[in-house]
Amino acid sequence: SGIMRYRAVNQSEQQAFTFLVNGQEESDFTYQELDFKARGIAVTLKQITTSGDRVLLLYPPGLEFIAAFFGCLYAGVVAVPAYPPRQNKSFISLTSGGN
Repeated sequence: SGIMRYRAVNQSEQQAFTFLVNGQEESDFTYQELDFKARGIAVTLKQITTSGDRVLLLYPPGLEFIAAFFGCLYAGVVAVPAYPPRQNKSFISLTSGGN
């Protein structure tokens, strides 16, 4: 996250990430935009987590996932990426059973 902060300050308008859909640019983040979004997410995470906690990221592919991932880094929590469940699909919930 130190490199991200450095680039947000010193290369703020440089493009950091671009999201493509079918080979066409859909959206992008500059380092400054990404840093701003990630820091906002980190503030919220710090209010509801403890350093080292795991945070499940249920995002479709895109720039919002990247912002959430960097938000986890800023907050000191472990990002656990997963695809969100698809609509109209059933899923099995696994729980550990006790005696």
